[in-house]
Amino acid sequence: MIQKTKKYACIGIICDVLYFLSVSLFLILKTEAALTIWESMTVIGAFVMMIVLTVFAEVCQIKKFFYRLMLISLSGTLFLTSAAHITSIGVIRKLISQGVSVPDYFRIGFYPSIEMTVDYTAWGLFMGCAFLFLFLGIKDKALRIISLLCCILCFIGFIGSFFSESLWYPAPVGYGAGFLIMCIHVLKRKHDPDLS
Repeated sequence: MIQKTKKYACIGIICDVLYFLSVSLFLILKTEAALTIWESMTVIGAFVMMIVLTVFAEVCQIKKFFYRLMLISLSGTLFLTSAAHITSIGVIRKLISQGVSVPDYFRIGFYPSIEMTVDYTAWGLFMGCAFLFLFLGIKDKALRIISLLCCILCFIGFIGSFFSESLWYPAPVGYGAGFLIMCIHVLKRKHDPDLS
């Protein structure tokens, strides 16, 4: 079981690093191709996080009630962020390339906008809930602390996004850096993060 856990921790680390590289690539190049890579990695990242957190929860023998709630929350993250970014890639940016004037409130990356609200709800509210249910359902002390911190940062970012875009940024620290720390912690353990 420990090899399986470490395998998924490695997958989580690789995906997280690739996501941050895609963000950096876009911030440096500011091109449509770089934006497409970033948006694609966001959707892929949500899928990978769902799988990895599910494995960690199962190994930690999460209580079934909280496991179900965590899965619902992770599914909400995946569904909402996919809807926002696939719409952006497949519809909004195609319309813009055809010369159609699309209002900023329908575009990803513009604040405030419908797509950003959907994405902030995915990663702030739903991912925060997923970390909360992981925290509530397992007994492993270290993973509970990391989960709680991720949850708090996601919620702070989600609430902050209603007031200012700059107040959103605690959330990416929670689900991005926090998830990375969780995976590194699991990878370095000499035993599975179970009840021991």
